[in-house]
Amino acid sequence: MKTLLKLVAALVAALVLVVASFGGGVWFERAVRDEDRARVDTVDLEAAVSEVAGIIGGQALVPSSEASMTAGAISGMLESLEDSHAVYFDAKHYEYFTEQSNGSFFGIGVTISNEGDDLVIQSVIKGTPAEAAGLKAEDVIVEIDGEARDRWDSDEAVLRIRGEAGTKVTLGIRRDGAEELRDVAIVRARIDVPNIESELLEGDVGYIRLYSFNENADDEVRKSIDALAAQGAKGFVFDLRDNPGGLLSSSVDVASIFIEDGVVVRVEDREGTVEEYRAAGGAATDAPMVVLINGNSASASEIVGGALQDYDRATLVGEQSFGKGSVQTIEELSFGGAVKLTIAHYVTPKSRVIDKIGLTPDMKVEMEPELQLEKSTDTQLQKAIEVLRGEL
Repeated sequence: MKTLLKLVAALVAALVLVVASFGGGVWFERAVRDEDRARVDTVDLEAAVSEVAGIIGGQALVPSSEASMTAGAISGMLESLEDSHAVYFDAKHYEYFTEQSNGSFFGIGVTISNEGDDLVIQSVIKGTPAEAAGLKAEDVIVEIDGEARDRWDSDEAVLRIRGEAGTKVTLGIRRDGAEELRDVAIVRARIDVPNIESELLEGDVGYIRLYSFNENADDEVRKSIDALAAQGAKGFVFDLRDNPGGLLSSSVDVASIFIEDGVVVRVEDREGTVEEYRAAGGAATDAPMVVLINGNSASASEIVGGALQDYDRATLVGEQSFGKGSVQTIEELSFGGAVKLTIAHYVTPKSRVIDKIGLTPDMKVEMEPELQLEKSTDTQLQKAIEVLRGEL
């Protein structure tokens, strides 16, 4: 075993022991005295890891594989950060993760997010295995391949649900609060994500819906604006509802389509250093616009919406956004895979804090999610068009 893997593998053993002991509850808390904790805090890490590794190697009834110990160790170290966004990707799952940033992936065709302790399906992509299996928005995923958790982290769940085309995953679904779960078996397939939707409405309203901030987002939005303007669009409704975010660089590039100059977002790291990300110049349009947001508009969506609101560039219509104002980085590992963890938080150009607060729309319009399925019943969209007409 390589030195690095030895270190990591042994560390997971220590962390697993701590987690297992936690099951003892009060007993564990009473058994570990303050001086014992102080001793652990000051001990040489490498020596401690080597000692535990020796105990495991010499006495464990069923030793773990090197790969599983390494994965567990890395996950355990990330859990020690108390960072809900920190996650470890092994080499295969990192490949799945990067596939989505490129606009396609192998999976079932749903978007998911955490709502408290629940893992909730936010949307089902048309023409995918998930739609064929009957999954619906607002379904709660309780089990994945028979395993239940008190709380499934959305990033980990994504890694478990994705997989090679032709393989099967079984989800235990709770619908409409029912106690009995529905077991839904779904065969994975290649999912080509329709990242943008655009349409000319009512003759002169350009409607653009962006589903995620992947590396192609700014190019797609620019092309949509040009095409809609050529068809006669005099103003735009930019729909960021249910958009969970994506790449920070993409959010700045998309905001630059509508803002000629100025700070798009400020990012502050743990040292208090503030980095400003400015509009790139070359805005594609100065036409009036309205931005649609809801409780699932998060991260990069809030960066763009917040900047447009701060500069009075757009009117925000809809519901309070999610409130994810932290920045994650993905660091590739020398032995394969990557780790994602929070490194900073961001504020809007006017220094508004978004994290755990969200954006407040200029015009609040509450609506049941299923009404989005038809534009004629989409009261948020209808209000956005009404507001835009007042600015044309």
